[in-house]
Amino acid sequence: MYAEIMAEGKHGRRAFLSAAAAAGAGITQFSAARASETTNACTRTDDSGSNAGWGEVDSLAGTDSETTTTEAPASESTSLDVSIAELDVSLDTSVIDSGVEGPTAFVVGGVHGDEEAGYRAADQILDWTPDAGRLVVLPRANPTAIAQNTRTTDAGDLNRHFLVDDGPTTPLAQALWDIVEQVEPDAVLSLHESQGIYGSEPSGVGQAIFHSHGARDAAQMGINRANRTIRKRRIMFERGLITSPSIAPSGLFTEKTAYEADIPSFIIETYEELPLDARIRWQKMITKGVLDYLDLYN
Repeated sequence: MYAEIMAEGKHGRRAFLSAAAAAGAGITQFSAARASETTNACTRTDDSGSNAGWGEVDSLAGTDSETTTTEAPASESTSLDVSIAELDVSLDTSVIDSGVEGPTAFVVGGVHGDEEAGYRAADQILDWTPDAGRLVVLPRANPTAIAQNTRTTDAGDLNRHFLVDDGPTTPLAQALWDIVEQVEPDAVLSLHESQGIYGSEPSGVGQAIFHSHGARDAAQMGINRANRTIRKRRIMFERGLITSPSIAPSGLFTEKTAYEADIPSFIIETYEELPLDARIRWQKMITKGVLDYLDLYN
């Protein structure tokens, strides 16, 4: 299945990333150690309404065994210490290499510092080892916002700084894009949360996975993994498109990976009024389903 979703445009993507890296600005130091398609994801603002008091989630089927993997003897884990001198912060990124030829998936959490399930799920994904290819994990892409438990920082919303056909507009955004250029992923997954449920509130995108064109089946596999643990229809996961950059909001990280670099891309959104442990589990289940589809796991 990996070959089917990745083959088209892969050569062009590699050429684009190689050219971008060759021309790169070099501000980042690396060291090893259901709505219409005119609704975009990540529309939440700091003052949008919430759905407190939604009620209890039915007990979940399954356990974290959904995401348990067996370490291959030849696997290797290395770290990229991505330092941003202007901000005095580092983006701790892990590269887990199975030792077997296969695709590279890049999982990013913590773009917004108040979306806890995303970065906590990514923290746990650090313990996974793929059966093939490489798993690159950046659990906490916005360390300052996470420390402050805020969506934004003084530099604004990190997920509005990735304009297509233009350079990232802040040092932190540039550092994140530099990682994309270095690891050359075949798929990108960005883990988020929302204050509303997709299709229930105008700005709600929770309980949904948004995908780039051509990546629907991979997204659906992830949804199927999560929805079989949910009994309430209203909180089952839906699927939507990462829409064109011409549709607000623009500047999303996954817009740039999908539309400029031609990388199959996914945004996973949970509804933050539901229990944290359930949200983390769903983030992991959906991620694992997508990675299974892409053949990182047998």
